Parts: sequence; C-alpha cells; structure tokens
Amino acid sequence: MTRYIFCVIAVLVQPLFVWYVYHKQDKREAALKIPMIGCSVLYLVVQVYAFFKLCIKIPGKYGIFSYLIQAVILAVFIALELALSGSNKYIKKVQENEQNSIRDFKNLIKELEICRLDISEENKKYIDKLYEKMRYSNPVSSPEVSQENEKIHKLIAELPGITESSQFGAKCLEIEKQLDIRKIKNTKEQG
Repeated sequence: MTRYIFCVIAVLVQPLFVWYVYHKQDKREAALKIPMIGCSVLYLVVQVYAFFKLCIKIPGKYGIFSYLIQAVILAVFIALELALSGSNKYIKKVQENEQNSIRDFKNLIKELEICRLDISEENKKYIDKLYEKMRYSNPVSSPEVSQENEKIHKLIAELPGITESSQFGAKCLEIEKQLDIRKIKNTKEQG
C-alpha cells in the first residue's frame, strides 16, 4: 500500500485546490488562481503516468528509487504552486496600486465638480473646459506624477476663493498646465 502513497496524495490534492480557488472570494481572485488548479491536475496526470509506466516496474529491493522519483515530482509540483501563488500576490498588489491611483485622480475630478457648485456663472465656462479635459485624461497615475496631482488638488482648493474672472481663468490655465505635465510624465513612465 505504501507504494501508492504519492498517487493518493495526488488525488487528495485535487479537491483541496478546488476548494482553495473557489471558496469565499470574488471572481477576479478565483480567476487568478485557476492556473493553480491546472497545475494540480497536471501533477495528478504526471504522477499517475510516472507511477504506472516507471515506478511500478521497479523491483521491491530498489523501491527507494520509486519513492525518490515520486518525491521529486511532488517537489516540482510544490515549487510550481508556490511560484503561481507568489505571482498571484504580485498581480493583486499591482492591481490595487492601479486602483488607488485611479481613485486619487477621480477624487480630483469630484473636487472640481464640487467647486463648480460654488462659483459664478461667468467662471463656470472655465471650470467646464477644465472638467472636460480632466474627464478625458488618463486616470492612472504613475508614482512620478504624485507632485502634479498634489498641485492640482491645491489649485482646485483655491478656486472657490477667487471671484474675479481673469484670476479665475489664470488659475484654471495653471491647472491645465499641471494636467499637461502629468500627462507627459505618465506617458514617459508607461512608454
């Protein structure tokens, strides 16, 4: 019976990985873990094939070689699964960082929309032009544009206190300039 221990392990691993992938998580996380199930099925196939084609034919006094071959197959499987798990964590981290950078820029757009409520009709044309430019800008912010995002935030915060139309227009142009700088830095970072 001990000759079959690695085959039993290969069979028992299958439901564990299915449970790990699909138990209480959203679809995106489960989708990232699908290759782990594929790897476990591959392990099952390789393990059973190696056992029945090679290991079962090894005579009893050389049985240690059978265990050694199967242990190597198990070790390779474990290394692959750990590598997949590590890559999934890295992908998840990158996605979270991207979502946070998008959220930061969307908050700037919300600030501009709120600012629009407290200004005169004369100044709304400047805000509307700025709003359209921001709406169609790339919301993903690379780390290099954090200064520009902060400057844009400060400039938007100054807008409600400006009543004169020419000063208001100049401040909006300054924000547009920061948006252009942000776009250039984002393009160089991603390019």
